[in-house]
Amino acid sequence: MAKIHPTSVVSEGAVLADGVEVGPFCFVGPNVTIGEGTRLIGHCNIDGHTTIGRENVIHPFASLGQPAQDHAVEPGKATYLKIGDRNLFREGCTIHTGTKPDSATVIGNNNMFMNSTHVAHNCEIGNNVIFVGFSGTAGYCKIFDNVLLSALSGMHQFCRIGRFAIVSGGSVFSKDIPPFMMAEGRNGGVKMINKIGLVRAGFPAETITVIKHIHRLYYRSGLTPTNALEKIRTELPQIPEVLEFLDFCATSSRGVLANGVSGHRD
Repeated sequence: MAKIHPTSVVSEGAVLADGVEVGPFCFVGPNVTIGEGTRLIGHCNIDGHTTIGRENVIHPFASLGQPAQDHAVEPGKATYLKIGDRNLFREGCTIHTGTKPDSATVIGNNNMFMNSTHVAHNCEIGNNVIFVGFSGTAGYCKIFDNVLLSALSGMHQFCRIGRFAIVSGGSVFSKDIPPFMMAEGRNGGVKMINKIGLVRAGFPAETITVIKHIHRLYYRSGLTPTNALEKIRTELPQIPEVLEFLDFCATSSRGVLANGVSGHRD
């Protein structure tokens, strides 16, 4: 059975699995479901129509499942927050439910949300993502797997960040950031590929070389995006990473982030 500190409030209707620990001075709302082994360290607020999976750890003053910060929210209509397994929510982290009735914010597995990070309504966060302190996303953003948002960075609503991309500290973007790239500045541009991240993740050297060619063609060749994509399509081996980059660009609604001047070699 769940272990609940006597100073905490667990509302009638909340469902807590075996092995859940609720530390001191927590609040758990009536429409919350928490999976086995999840721990609320203390002073946590979990509310709304929120489902939390297994073995998550939620630190003091994290607030999960509050209503969206959006005038479009209809009082009394159910919106959702769905959280997977083994995520870490540090102090002051805030994650909101969806904004339109029956819509949801979705968090995957094995993510880390450091202190004072924020995920707004209707975002979709993949797996193995890290939000460093004071980073955040506006509504309807999509963050693919293995992304790193560095400290004090932010994403405009409806933007996407592709798999294994990095956003440098203090950066703000209103365009999509393609997979495998590193971006910095205020829409400052893609500077280089995320070579260190790719090596650490075990990408073969041959694949990393092809990703370098993607970067050079799209960001350094002087070609228009359309012509650069055509060269990537026709001149590079059609390995999964190439196809992923092409699909990401083809499905962008806000536009893909442009080039930036870099003093670094890739």
